[in-house]
Amino acid sequence: MALFASEEWAGALKDEINANREMAKAGKGFDATIQFMIMGAGKRGDKPFWTHMKDGKVLEVATGKKKCDYTVSGDYAVWKDIVEGRQDPLQAIMVKKLVFEGNLQTIMKYIKAVNLMMESVKRVPSEF
Repeated sequence: MALFASEEWAGALKDEINANREMAKAGKGFDATIQFMIMGAGKRGDKPFWTHMKDGKVLEVATGKKKCDYTVSGDYAVWKDIVEGRQDPLQAIMVKKLVFEGNLQTIMKYIKAVNLMMESVKRVPSEF
């Protein structure tokens, strides 16, 4: 079990996403970087991490900030609820608990891949 949003956790997320055969089909044609901002993680402060996805595979994932094609940001408590299955991530965006920045039209084209990615987030054993 890894500390949520740590380097170890981000690597486990990469492995989880890349193991999903459905993701390759759902993400075919998608090539983008995504910055995830977890704000206010207590003594740990803000915990950003980013990923580069291409054709349903994660090519790279790392903690820290990087200029990306898309950004999803929100409070630590919201992210924790998502990881623990108490909050649907797309609904969190719709009610502005999470803030999405980037081309919404492109994301909607790959919404199944987005959903699969968020399901992968829930499957990574996480310590808070």
